[in-house]
Amino acid sequence: MLYEEELIYSVIARAGVRAGITSPKQLLDEVFNNRKTIATIDLPNQLDAITTLYHGNQYTVECLIYSHTLFPIYAPFIPEDRRKQCLAWMREESQGSVHLAVGLNASRVPTSKKVRYCPSCFKSQLESLGECYWSRLWQVQGANFCLEHGSLI
Repeated sequence: MLYEEELIYSVIARAGVRAGITSPKQLLDEVFNNRKTIATIDLPNQLDAITTLYHGNQYTVECLIYSHTLFPIYAPFIPEDRRKQCLAWMREESQGSVHLAVGLNASRVPTSKKVRYCPSCFKSQLESLGECYWSRLWQVQGANFCLEHGSLI
């Protein structure tokens, strides 16, 4: 189950915890059937593999992209044909093409080296859900404070 605004990265991490998988390579093998997959926080690819894990087509690739990645931040600023190509690349294995296409590789805005979170939100999640997850809103570069608690993330 995906939580509102939860990163795909977080969903996969939670699945690993629930399955008792301690090896990152084994987790990638279980989810993507490929140990060489690179875990990407902001613009993941191979999302077709994730949708097949949900029975009954509960989630589409487009739903995952627009609700559980940072792609909606970049989409309004790229031409329509490139936006569609990015969606196709995120569906399959892209080898960094999406990051290049949206301009992240040439950006002067520094990217975070770790997954950011709000300690107060984590506490609330743990109390209400029994587990924590990473929100995509915390990963937006330049947004350094939690919108709900005002705390530094």
